[in-house]
Amino acid sequence: MKAEIDLMGYDEMSDPSLTAKKLFEEPRAFLYEKYDPPFYIFSRYDDVANALLDSETFIEGFGNGPNFQPALGILSDAPHHTFIRKLVQKDFLAKQINDLEPRLEAIVDDLLSRVENQAEWDIHEDLSFPLPVIIICEILGIPTDDLSKFKKWADASVANMCSEDPLEYAEDLDEMRQYLLGQVELKRGDEHSAGLLATIAQAKHEGNYLSDDECVALATQIFVAGNETTTSLISNLVWRLLSHEGLWERFCSNEINTDDAINESLRFDPPLLGLFKTTSKEVTIDEVTIPAGTKVMMHYGAANRDPSVFEAPDLFDVKRNGKKQLSFSIGLHVCLGRELAKLEARVALNALRKKFSRLKLLSDGERVGPFLFWGRSRLPVSH
Repeated sequence: MKAEIDLMGYDEMSDPSLTAKKLFEEPRAFLYEKYDPPFYIFSRYDDVANALLDSETFIEGFGNGPNFQPALGILSDAPHHTFIRKLVQKDFLAKQINDLEPRLEAIVDDLLSRVENQAEWDIHEDLSFPLPVIIICEILGIPTDDLSKFKKWADASVANMCSEDPLEYAEDLDEMRQYLLGQVELKRGDEHSAGLLATIAQAKHEGNYLSDDECVALATQIFVAGNETTTSLISNLVWRLLSHEGLWERFCSNEINTDDAINESLRFDPPLLGLFKTTSKEVTIDEVTIPAGTKVMMHYGAANRDPSVFEAPDLFDVKRNGKKQLSFSIGLHVCLGRELAKLEARVALNALRKKFSRLKLLSDGERVGPFLFWGRSRLPVSH
């Protein structure tokens, strides 16, 4: 008898690889009925990759979560998405990202200097959360004076993606909206204002400024995407390196390439276990027909462990060629900040191994809350 899939059950929340194993025993298009509304899941690598490349059939404009949401900002389809992406992508081109490396090194050095005399500290709270929040705020051109405020809003935004109750996080999200709207108004009224949010606030589409809702949605998407996945990438990788006997020592003695370790972490522990698309028309996979207007989860976590693509997929192997992983998506909606995320992780990991070669894991900490995300909300260490 096959084990039932329960994405929000304790076992699969604790170890998403269990979900992958179960999905490979199910049809290629699996109907998951434990959520309202029900949705389909693609788990095989080729099915996920092909769907991501077919942006006309598997559309973005109803949100990346299991709930149906209006199309705004990056979460839209062509031609609007083309305009929006062109507007913001220049801040995420390779040269602009590489130019941020000295600033990232300075932020990491400052963060680690605050804990170097502490016997115990937390990778998430003291490093992997503040680093990407600070840099994405600087890119947007908004103050970084209250990180706890941003943490609360980011947590509410990602939790809201997976919540069956649309009002559960309404207060925090409205607070974030009002803050960002105030920043947009400031930027729109000052033609000399710098930063990506000023670009967004002052942009015109077909002769008109973007609406307030569009500006706020786009700023929110960049802010949340710019920190949540990077935070979990750093925490997850440190967690695995410290959990496997001898790996941290090998990493600190430069036997392990940082980029190889990052790619394998993205494959083995994707910060986003998957994102959702919506079918624009009826789709048939084998004998399963998915109606038009249906949510489909692209399960990166499963696709990254497809045994037909990855040898020994359940082995964390930092020597593996991990470039095939799908964790940043592919195609038209490939993650805008993927190079920034990898650079932040590289800078953080290289600084950690120089400063804390004797780093020890105190416990596995705690998992982040929403089922769609995979990372540690706490990861206590000592040195």
